[in-house]
Amino acid sequence: MTTHQHAIVCCVESGWLECQTIRMIESLRRWGGVFADAPVLAVIPRFGPPLSRSTLAAFEQLQVEHVWLKNRDRYPWDKFLNKPYAVLTAENHFQTDSIIWLDGDLLIVDEPHLLHLGENEDFVACASDRNIGTTGVNDPNEPYWRSVCQATGIDIEALPWITTEREGANIRLYWNGGVFAYRRSCQFAQHYLDTCLQVFDAQIASQNSGVFFNEQISLGLAMFKAGLRWRSLPESHNYAMGSKTHDTWYVQEYLQAAKIIHYHDAMWPWFWDTFINCLEQTHPDVANWLKPQGAMSNQAPLQWRILRKALDSMRKGRQTAYLRKCKVV
Repeated sequence: MTTHQHAIVCCVESGWLECQTIRMIESLRRWGGVFADAPVLAVIPRFGPPLSRSTLAAFEQLQVEHVWLKNRDRYPWDKFLNKPYAVLTAENHFQTDSIIWLDGDLLIVDEPHLLHLGENEDFVACASDRNIGTTGVNDPNEPYWRSVCQATGIDIEALPWITTEREGANIRLYWNGGVFAYRRSCQFAQHYLDTCLQVFDAQIASQNSGVFFNEQISLGLAMFKAGLRWRSLPESHNYAMGSKTHDTWYVQEYLQAAKIIHYHDAMWPWFWDTFINCLEQTHPDVANWLKPQGAMSNQAPLQWRILRKALDSMRKGRQTAYLRKCKVV
């Protein structure tokens, strides 16, 4: 029996995420280096249509376990809360030294060696860009951060400062949640979930982003509360690319150095050609692998797409009702 040091966890649901998740795991198996043969758990985090037969066949071929989380009862309308529930499931499922979370919209294009935790490290993640982060008291996002910290019992002035990879901005501790790894023995997942739920229970919304980033801001706060020893990952391990930022952010040299590409919408039809052209210049082997597959699409059977659309409409209504109760800061 092989003993693994690392285990990977991700989420999957019927529809678009099936295609994304399969491509992410395929890229991990091809270019993940020491992580390529790590056990992978795909968590179906809430009620919904079943996965397609083709997805289940791909999981079998890629040696991916999948589990359906049937006891999810808190804010099921929020898709980002799927993440801490999935991480907690993985923490209880595996016996590895570390747990690595990977978003579905990632491509592993070279060995992401910096995900390996050093002897004196418990947690690694990337401060990719400022986004909803705050640079301090005069920042428009500061009131939201102060309210969230109060709700989670954190002195905001005690938070460490960190420099973002993209802008070089000095902000209060704030991670991008697309990629992170932690030492399983720290039992971080429960801290992460509890912090997220505290924020949602407090009914706080940002004037700039609503509750869209509640889970992501909670990641760093939970790490801080748990007292974990941390290291910041460079942009190469969470390189953002997509149609909204391409004209202002894209630098070929940075993509060339990337180990993990956080492609967002870059593999959908409207940006596919641009994305492939960039990969041909920087990662030709990855481009040659992707080109025959074409842009991503929803391959779920029609009846499951109809059900999913109805569920999404219902969840949007519940989110709207929740937002009406929120204090906007």
